[in-house]
Amino acid sequence: MRDRVDDDLRALLEDAAAAPESADRNVTLLGEFYRSGMDTGTIDREGLSGLSDLLATIDAIDSRSGLANATIVLLEQGFGPVYYYWAGVNPENSTVMVPALYQGGLGLPDRDYYLRNDTESIEIQDAYREHIARVLVLAGESSKEAAADARTIYAMEEGLAAAHLTQEENRDPQKTTNIYSLAELEERYPAVGWETLAAIPGSGPVSRVHVYQPGYVEGLDSLLKTAPLEDWKVYLRYRLIDQASPYFDASFEEEHFAFYETTLYGVPEMKPRWQRVVAAESELLGDLVGQAYVAEYVDPRTRGMVSGMFLAIRGTCDERIANLTWMGDSTKAAAREKLAAMGEKIAYPDQWPDYSGLNLSGSYVANVRAAKAHSFIHGPEGLEKIGGPVDRGVWFIPPQTVNAYYDPTGNEMVFPAAVLQPPIFDPDADPALNYAALGWLIGHEMTHGFDDQGRQYDKDGNLKDWWTEGDAANFNDRMALLVAEYNAFEALPGLYVNGNLTLGENIADFGGLTMAYHAWKKTENGSADPAADRRFFLAAPRLWRVNDREDSLRTLVRTDPHSPEKFRVNGVLFNIPEFYEAIPEIQPGDALYRDVEERPVIW
Repeated sequence: MRDRVDDDLRALLEDAAAAPESADRNVTLLGEFYRSGMDTGTIDREGLSGLSDLLATIDAIDSRSGLANATIVLLEQGFGPVYYYWAGVNPENSTVMVPALYQGGLGLPDRDYYLRNDTESIEIQDAYREHIARVLVLAGESSKEAAADARTIYAMEEGLAAAHLTQEENRDPQKTTNIYSLAELEERYPAVGWETLAAIPGSGPVSRVHVYQPGYVEGLDSLLKTAPLEDWKVYLRYRLIDQASPYFDASFEEEHFAFYETTLYGVPEMKPRWQRVVAAESELLGDLVGQAYVAEYVDPRTRGMVSGMFLAIRGTCDERIANLTWMGDSTKAAAREKLAAMGEKIAYPDQWPDYSGLNLSGSYVANVRAAKAHSFIHGPEGLEKIGGPVDRGVWFIPPQTVNAYYDPTGNEMVFPAAVLQPPIFDPDADPALNYAALGWLIGHEMTHGFDDQGRQYDKDGNLKDWWTEGDAANFNDRMALLVAEYNAFEALPGLYVNGNLTLGENIADFGGLTMAYHAWKKTENGSADPAADRRFFLAAPRLWRVNDREDSLRTLVRTDPHSPEKFRVNGVLFNIPEFYEAIPEIQPGDALYRDVEERPVIW
């Protein structure tokens, strides 16, 4: 599906690149970015010159305040070296936007890559240090100097990693919701440079900040105060160059790919140049590309048909909540209110963002920087929104994205146009196939509103406990069955799925297919036709057909809150009673058969 979208985008962008100078400004921007990305001659000639001003800023650091300011200058240009910073919904008051800060600063996928000491992890750590050194050699250092600097950079990242929350801890909104006043942050962690951060040109007024991981900010503050300035300069220089490497000449791009794709994920070769540029443009100019994509490729029937499926599945979900035996009346009432208030965004925004302030040139790196800087202020999570009311019309992923999501602070589900195509959705297909695939996806996102994280937010998107103590205990008991089930899945010899890390997605997968099946039965298949049921359950796994290389699977199991696709199928279908009725040849004693007492009943 993503390849098909890439082919569509390539056609659009090549047409834009060939358009006359008199073309619409948006078309001109699309064409300029694409041409610059395909112009390898200019990219080769520029070398690192496209970052010369930022490298000079780093070289000029001569004080602790200058260090903090330099990290913020890099942040403004889209190269956040030590944390992520954006405008987000205040989880304690979902009507207003506040700045949000999230832990960062690492080159490896997460903190545990620095802390594990098994043979395989040590090999990856060594490979990463070698990668750092090779990048520095490409940037002009001698091999000896690069090797020494690589040790310094790795030590800096180790220090930052030690302050990170784990992947499991980051799933707990009670731990990651910490709202501070600017004065409190200045007093507690002064080295970060909060006043400078709050005064970024174009930012809305900052009075409070949502800090996801205060422990990380404490660790960062300590390093900003104590680590030698020369070490910081080496670290920042590397972080900048490494993040920009995909937009430099072939030697940098190939080195970046060799570590981040081949070493970590086992990918043997890069995609063709056009596809890499399409991916960059689609990411950095998301809605500008999306507007052209929607105009050319979206079936006009899609929105209405998908909305009808959403309503049918929501109706089924409401009925099932009302009939739950493990949940009390007051919690049921709150859950049904939340479900009734749940919003849907289908295919594309009703209003498109304005790119009138964006100017591009013939330089690829300059265009990447311009797009990042524009988005940092004016994008969906741009800083200009800080202090203002929440705009419920904003989309946080563009319509050409093959994905979907549920936003707990907005209490809404989003289904971009690109995911609403075969084999997930086809306006002309058998409804059984659409409900088994897209219906499962809709039910999945809907159930996220009631998974172990989403259930902690109320109908308005505020972090608020609306559960009775007994109902929460009943819910936790049912979750424990899922955790145990997925902990037993062996992805590779000796490598098991983490049932706690993947819990929210596993709940959503289970609830999602359950809702889709019953909505399909009520809406499209009133007769008790066992052949139709069998067709539904054999169609459902289409959603997760995938091949994973071992390196990729290993990295995903350690870092991804989604279970590997094989277990997203086997872990769900064998918990659903109707699946056994549709395929009666599955019997006790078969490898994946689950006894009734082992099957959780949640939604």
